[in-house]
Amino acid sequence: MRRMLQESLGFLKREFFKYYYENIGRLVPPEPIRSREFGFFLEKGKGMFRHKCFNSLRDFHEFVLNEVPFDIYVSAANYEDPCNRDMSEKRLVNAELFFDIDAESVSVADSEESAWTCQKCNQYDLGFRDRCPVCGSPTEPVRLVSEKQLKEALRETEKLINVLSKDFGIALEKIHVFFSGNRGYHVHINQEDFLSIMGEGRREIVDYLLVQGLDEKELFDFLNRNVGIESVNPRGIKGRVYRRVLEMAGSMEKHKGGRSRRETVFKMLGNAVEELKVRIDPVVTIDMHRLMRMPESINSNSGMVKKRVQHGDLTFFKPLEEAVAFGEEGVSLKVRVAPRFNLGGKTFGPFKDEEVELPTYAAVYLVCKGLGEYAGR
Repeated sequence: MRRMLQESLGFLKREFFKYYYENIGRLVPPEPIRSREFGFFLEKGKGMFRHKCFNSLRDFHEFVLNEVPFDIYVSAANYEDPCNRDMSEKRLVNAELFFDIDAESVSVADSEESAWTCQKCNQYDLGFRDRCPVCGSPTEPVRLVSEKQLKEALRETEKLINVLSKDFGIALEKIHVFFSGNRGYHVHINQEDFLSIMGEGRREIVDYLLVQGLDEKELFDFLNRNVGIESVNPRGIKGRVYRRVLEMAGSMEKHKGGRSRRETVFKMLGNAVEELKVRIDPVVTIDMHRLMRMPESINSNSGMVKKRVQHGDLTFFKPLEEAVAFGEEGVSLKVRVAPRFNLGGKTFGPFKDEEVELPTYAAVYLVCKGLGEYAGR
């Protein structure tokens, strides 16, 4: 991604300010605000300004409107001294459980939905190239997130909600789901008895969700003895997988002995693990000092909003339409290369070496992705 020009930075700042000025009342940090650490990206390409704290919601809103950050973060943790720059001196009180599920990168069949750039010699084009035809260096693919990818991420999110509520007993009203504003979903848990779970306990939750730490030989021995599901009650990860495999296997008497039987068992084991695994980012959940993107704030990777989704609306939620933050006013943009993409219920591109007029939300999107430069209104 090339360095963003001042005109484009100014364009983003103006549009971000308009959004925050008109929607500042929706920007509400988790309580209590005085015990939270805040972090901000105030300039594109620079590091995070963190260890910031506020005494009131009004102070926080004034800071946002004065500084107009590109990204806003808040701690999942409550601290006695959130402003302290020494993490150990912040004195951790507790922390919400926080899960991050991103859309997985997929190959696309249509060359208009992909593009490539060469970071070494600055060549670029639509379609597919593993190596630059000019200098031979590996290329960097440009693939914008699709509705299909986000639907897959949503399915993983629904799977996570199901496990958290049924296996962990977390009340649905304590499970808050958000579209991240770019590539996936965030799930926040603020149920009282989970706030004080420390590092090791969080690792166990991650292992359970990722289905890690199985004893395959023990499973085979269970099935080899034709033990019924009602006769075995292993706990944790074992219980989760073993019960599913036993359900899949039914009576093992119908399977022949020897190698084919063993292969059948391990195939079922692999299928069960893939079916039950929830593809979370483990680092996000384990790290109690992690800063979370602020709900209703703009994600500067896309120009869309981190948006709350009610459980009853998950099936019908359309992130590429409902999380759009900006309007339809036309903006001129110089586009180097951008694959075809859907946003705001419309399809745009593909573009290459063109000056085009786009709705503000689509122009912001391409500028945030580093694919276009602001050229005026």
